[in-house]
Amino acid sequence: MRLFIGYKAWKEEEYLLNRMTFDDLVKAYVTYPAIQVYALILLTALIIGIVTIQSIPLFLLAFLVGALIFPIAWYITHRFILHGSWMYKTPWLAGFWKRVHYDHHRYPNDLSVLFGGLHTTLPPILLIAGPVGWLIGGLPCAAAAIVGTVMMTMYTEFLHAGEHLAFEPKSKFWKDIKKRHLAHHFHNENGNYGIAEFFWDKSFGTFYAESTDRERSPTARNLGYTDEMAQKYPWVKELTDAEPGARKAMRSRGAAS
Repeated sequence: MRLFIGYKAWKEEEYLLNRMTFDDLVKAYVTYPAIQVYALILLTALIIGIVTIQSIPLFLLAFLVGALIFPIAWYITHRFILHGSWMYKTPWLAGFWKRVHYDHHRYPNDLSVLFGGLHTTLPPILLIAGPVGWLIGGLPCAAAAIVGTVMMTMYTEFLHAGEHLAFEPKSKFWKDIKKRHLAHHFHNENGNYGIAEFFWDKSFGTFYAESTDRERSPTARNLGYTDEMAQKYPWVKELTDAEPGARKAMRSRGAAS
């Protein structure tokens, strides 16, 4: 198995989660370029933190804070940005929104639009976790906070892909998060914004444990970008219509159970 294949080669593969095994997912995960960059950043930050460490308690505190930054940052981003309508109404943001979330709801079995890109994940990691850690204890704690956030990012990316994989998890934890996340995709998108945990959903009243707890939403798959919206704000539709035939055919295969 080739380990370093680059974005272009990786995306040319057909990664359909409803047709992949768990081993297939592991291979796709470890060869995804962004995951490899995360691993490199994690290792580099860990080495810097250990070499410059001055206080183990502060180092561990910064690591914990960094790990805890991810869930709340994801909740805010997912609920108020990715599920907002303002991005598809803005010409220069429409393509970005299509890639980072619209396509994922439209084609939830397509792994190529599930993993985040470095251009969307690295700036928040470095610009939020780093300064917060620095305030706790300078350079070593900045490195520790980055390690915590990157580790949570990698962990969540894998669990997220597993939630869409056509397999039945053995652990109750994974069964529960899979059921709740798939309800977000296929039942009602206005809730269960978490991926690997739902603390903030429970805190802000957006959590639902069972589909029967919420009415079915007609916009769970299109996020409100209906035909009517497409007439007013055509940029996402234009990009979708212009996609290569091979990609459309692959996604059609992914839509088949």
